[in-house]
Amino acid sequence: MDQLLLAYENGAVGLFIRESIWGYPIVLASHAVGMATVLGVAWMLCLRVLGFAKGISITSLDKLFIVGWAGFLLNLISGIVLFAGSASVYFYQWTFQLKLGAIILGGILLKFVMNEVRANGSKQKLLAALCAFCWLVGVVTGRLMAYVTA
Repeated sequence: MDQLLLAYENGAVGLFIRESIWGYPIVLASHAVGMATVLGVAWMLCLRVLGFAKGISITSLDKLFIVGWAGFLLNLISGIVLFAGSASVYFYQWTFQLKLGAIILGGILLKFVMNEVRANGSKQKLLAALCAFCWLVGVVTGRLMAYVTA
């Protein structure tokens, strides 16, 4: 695995992120925009399910999922590019591993929340709270990656 990580890190994408004067800032800004978009959609839905903004129909938020998925795609692509800058370090960081786990679980839970809303199920609030928490953990651990070395 180490060889694969080092090959990716020392390849064209890794060099671009580490050595280009504009590469890292542009990709990081793209990552922030994607994160704000997907997090905004996820939190809007979760908070609405939890009882905030009762004047807004929960099902009307369903139309924002395409925007959320666009943000997720931008985040995924920019995250893969950012990962190349220090792949051999990030892969073993507990913060990175927790971030990925939280994001994956948050995405799955977001789908379950919307399914519960559509079915008028009874687990909406619990799933929404867990989903919002997962996205929060994903953001916080992503930020901590810059400060944690092991």
